[in-house]
Amino acid sequence: MARRTQLPIEITEQSVLVASSLTDDAVAPEGVTPLPATAFAGLRAYALDPAGGADWLTLFTRKGQEAIRIGPYVGLIQLADGTQLDILPKIGTPAQARSALLTMLRYLPNTPFRTLPMVPSGPGRLPLWDVFVLAFLDTLTTLSQQGLQRAYCPTEQNEPVWKGAFQAARHLRENAGHAERLAMRYDQLTVDVPANRLLKTALLSVDGRLQGSPVRARVRQWLGWLDAVPPSASVAADGRACQRLGRLFARYGPALRWAEVLLGGMAFGAQRGTVDSPALLFPMARVFEAYVAHGVRTYWPDAGRVTVQESSAHLVDQHGGTPRFRLRPDLLIRQTDGRVLVLDTKWKALDSTDRRGTYGIDQADLYQLYAYGKKYGAAHLFLIYPASDTFREPLDLFGYDPDTHLHVLPFDPAQPLAAEVEKLAQYALSA
Repeated sequence: MARRTQLPIEITEQSVLVASSLTDDAVAPEGVTPLPATAFAGLRAYALDPAGGADWLTLFTRKGQEAIRIGPYVGLIQLADGTQLDILPKIGTPAQARSALLTMLRYLPNTPFRTLPMVPSGPGRLPLWDVFVLAFLDTLTTLSQQGLQRAYCPTEQNEPVWKGAFQAARHLRENAGHAERLAMRYDQLTVDVPANRLLKTALLSVDGRLQGSPVRARVRQWLGWLDAVPPSASVAADGRACQRLGRLFARYGPALRWAEVLLGGMAFGAQRGTVDSPALLFPMARVFEAYVAHGVRTYWPDAGRVTVQESSAHLVDQHGGTPRFRLRPDLLIRQTDGRVLVLDTKWKALDSTDRRGTYGIDQADLYQLYAYGKKYGAAHLFLIYPASDTFREPLDLFGYDPDTHLHVLPFDPAQPLAAEVEKLAQYALSA
């Protein structure tokens, strides 16, 4: 496994990366980030892997030089030479982007990231990998307070005394010349169970990637706590066994979810491929959508009933006797006054100064919102994009027809979530 050899290099989604030698004194063009040649080669291998980076990495030629563009993904990847790239969303300053990413990840469904710790974002900030490891260790703290779980496991041993059930056939086969031994089968209370083995294996795995990190000392402490537990001989088999665990191991849930992420190097939506480069990658469109949805569900005024990803309407009401093509807006709000509001999120930079063009809005998104409005009976539709230096205020109203209106609004992930939802609600309810 690759070991981290230096502090991570921070880049943003949509970055363009090129190779540079350590002796290259030339200043990189704006928007281009030079990488050490070995690191660039590792990322290039990932991009060329047909089962790997095709969906989030693009290899191209720029002014006669090979370059790689990062897609709309955030997270981290550790390359074969030990270089780690921390990929941040394109939001404000690097400190704001980092803080916003960790905040938004807490609301990504079906992941353990709700337990991500609050960490400094200043000069002493930790790399993203270390932050994830700290969240895993925090779940172990809860387990240790309750004690390491043991379970009875069937054991077959040759014992000097009668213990459990005597196995006559095995005794004759193994102990013909050993009158002092008895072949016995019994249940033994042990910590050598699948859940504990996975935790031990996860700790050993992250320990190898934390050289030079202050977090490593804490990992070593937890390895001492699990000293009596052997590592897993088969992570896949132990993982399947953990899925069958009963209530006795229910408290292990958060820790096991983190162990699964850290052991698997899971790519949430990105293809991992065959190149040995551990990665934790997240499509920003999904992260932003989940974050806004959580905010609206939590902070929207009581006068509205919020539904996420409703799919009760179809684009085609009847074809061959059945409706076709489900319509699934991100958020549907039914107000007590009878009004229906449709909200859809898009992770894309808009330019509000582009009044002669399209501002960066995809025409397909306009068609999609129009269909939502007609099929869900919504007169007011809302497209929500991330706020940026070029998009701070709502765009002028788009009128599809006299009865259907589209509002394009900014939403700033770097600001408190409740405040952003309040602004959104005030605008929507006054439309």
